[in-house]
Amino acid sequence: MTTTTKDWRRELRITWPILEAKRSPGEQHMTMAPIGLTVGTGEVQIGLDARGDRHLLLPAARDEEIQEDLRSAHVRIKRGSLSVDGRVRHYADLVCHRDDLGSLFDDVLAEILARLAEDGAHPSGTCWRVLNAWREMFQARGGRLTSSEQRGLFGELTVLEHLLKGDEFLRPAQVWTGPDKEPHDFRLHGWSLEVKALGGGGSQVEIHGLDQLAPPAGGRLTLVLVRLEEDPSGTSLPELAERVVAAAGDARGLIEQLAKAGYSAGDAEIYGTPRYVRRQLLGLDVDADFPALTHASLSGGLPSGIEAVRYTLDVSERLSDAIAHPQLVARLERRRSVR
Repeated sequence: MTTTTKDWRRELRITWPILEAKRSPGEQHMTMAPIGLTVGTGEVQIGLDARGDRHLLLPAARDEEIQEDLRSAHVRIKRGSLSVDGRVRHYADLVCHRDDLGSLFDDVLAEILARLAEDGAHPSGTCWRVLNAWREMFQARGGRLTSSEQRGLFGELTVLEHLLKGDEFLRPAQVWTGPDKEPHDFRLHGWSLEVKALGGGGSQVEIHGLDQLAPPAGGRLTLVLVRLEEDPSGTSLPELAERVVAAAGDARGLIEQLAKAGYSAGDAEIYGTPRYVRRQLLGLDVDADFPALTHASLSGGLPSGIEAVRYTLDVSERLSDAIAHPQLVARLERRRSVR
């Protein structure tokens, strides 16, 4: 165990930017670096995953019991394994799924590292105790899904439920890519889906960025519209989430994706209302004539100083040509997943 006293907050401030600079565009693996502390079976590492989430990785033996904490959607302790230099290494993995909690998360990491520098005998237990002490602060700062975000998640889970009906071996974490901050919500074999929830009579959707309506290279893109109406006799978001988790062969992977999307079963009580009735699913194939802002449609790219684009798209004139509900559901339920 390393006993040198360090300013762990400073070490983190220095190391995160180094890791960010090391990440390659489209990187699908964890980018890791030692933080200068050795406990038990190896070096403590910090890492950035493909989504950009921050991790503290505490080395563990393969058969070591790890105290997991999966109560929160935003900050969680789980057991993980990674291939490092050709060897599989096991960790207690403390991860933060929210960018805006980065500073608070670093405060927690600094306290964990300071305690482990004094006594590194039980890293995962120390991690669990420190996180538990900070839990109230995270709950206060973590926020909850907005009404719009709840409807959006309800729409995505509706589509995922149909995909699960069509492929009992589907692994949701491999095809439900929206929570991973990828441009489209779902990526199947040669077919990407972007899902938007509509109100009972609505026809406007909000588009985020220049990639959201850009078809994938060598594939096609469908804008899926899930029309929802509030109804006391309908289904709540927790009920739908529980149903989809129960149907998934990889329930743990799905729970991880839900956490990245900002939802945890521990918050079910606060999402008990509203309840929704799903009236229909419609599909709009996004082709060269579809009204969309993309990198390809802007000949000179974004003007200097503009870093992000968000716009409202009215699809009312295209609904008459949309893929109808029965046909779209049939397509969803016969697709095989390949990422």
